[in-house]
Amino acid sequence: MQSICAFPIFRSPPSVYNQQLINLSTSRTKSRAPRTYSLRTDRLAASLEKTRDALIQQQTPTSFKRLIARRTGTSFSDVAEIEEVPMLVPKEGEVLIKVAFAGINGGCETFRARGEHAFTGNRSAPFFTLGAEGAGTVVSVGLGVTNLHPGQHITFIGGAFSEYAVAKAALCWPVPSPTPEAVALTISGTVANAALKYVGKMQSGDTVLVTAAGGATGSFAVQLAQAAGCRVLATCGSEKKAERLRALGLERVINYTQEDVADVLCTENYSGKIDIAYEGVGGGFQATAWNALRRPGGRLLPVGYISEYPHVKPDTRQKKEQEQQRGSDLPPSAELFWSGKYYKSPDGRVAHGKVWPSDRADTLTAKKEVFEMYFGSRGGTGGKLDAWVDQGRNFSRLEDVTAAVEYMLTGQACGKVVVQLSD
Repeated sequence: MQSICAFPIFRSPPSVYNQQLINLSTSRTKSRAPRTYSLRTDRLAASLEKTRDALIQQQTPTSFKRLIARRTGTSFSDVAEIEEVPMLVPKEGEVLIKVAFAGINGGCETFRARGEHAFTGNRSAPFFTLGAEGAGTVVSVGLGVTNLHPGQHITFIGGAFSEYAVAKAALCWPVPSPTPEAVALTISGTVANAALKYVGKMQSGDTVLVTAAGGATGSFAVQLAQAAGCRVLATCGSEKKAERLRALGLERVINYTQEDVADVLCTENYSGKIDIAYEGVGGGFQATAWNALRRPGGRLLPVGYISEYPHVKPDTRQKKEQEQQRGSDLPPSAELFWSGKYYKSPDGRVAHGKVWPSDRADTLTAKKEVFEMYFGSRGGTGGKLDAWVDQGRNFSRLEDVTAAVEYMLTGQACGKVVVQLSD
């Protein structure tokens, strides 16, 4: 279950992964050629770049469709509507992108639509765009953008539920191809690495509990913890997810529809020995994870609280909220998550309401690391991290986004839910 909503600015690095595109400006000879030859190659490179840009512009339509909301409401489906607008022109520091895939963050889109928590500004906005992370191809760049160019494949953050989108260049990341897996890495993978490594200070030998481990960010968390040499316990809500998690060779996988998580932790001698809990469910799960932490020194990393989101029936939601508070000295799930509070109990356990590093450089490094683990780096190989993309439903057009959000909120998805918006 992907439930991360608030994300920081990622500054774009050198184009480490853009291996499919030829950077004409660096293809010039490095030998001591005559100056006249150098000038000719400079002019040829510039001419080819202009020709390429012109061809891309010719293929760009004069208008496009996107999902927006003109008001806040009770849910994403209550406010989302498709509109056709003239093609955008990127401003200074921005890029225009043809969107191939967009990721689904059910909690993020719910609170964005409702104008709650980090999205209260939407209540007074004449309209607001919808969607968070996506992947696509750069169409054009605004003034001051030197690290990206037309034709380049990237992932980005902001307004991804659209055929074309404008994003800040600082929120773009070069990739070999704009795939669903690249979308999954952008927020879901990055937050797992940032929270575990840079906030939770995960170390080899730690015992790590991951709830919602079959979801978008949880599936990254279990792999990262395992790669770091940790003992990994995972919870999930279906046997299909449990089987896939067991295939990773984790120490213990708990299907909570068949076993009680608290009982398993107690009877199998894990209670009081958990070093880090990466928790995205809320309710009783958060209370159970908190109570199972080592004293002192156990760390709770709350990355969501989907069992208490507004889509849950009021009576069920109230029950989950009570479960979170019963026998726990933690602040309520929503307060802890959105306030970014750092809470320390008298016995030395800590809850990090803010799971993103305070230092933006650490966030950038965390992102770079997960992309390199998946795609590889210069002189290295990838394949050290798998990006789970849900295969349960096919969402292949802008009109499918609302259904995709609702599907993600059911908790049935195994991995990241992604919508395809173009070929």
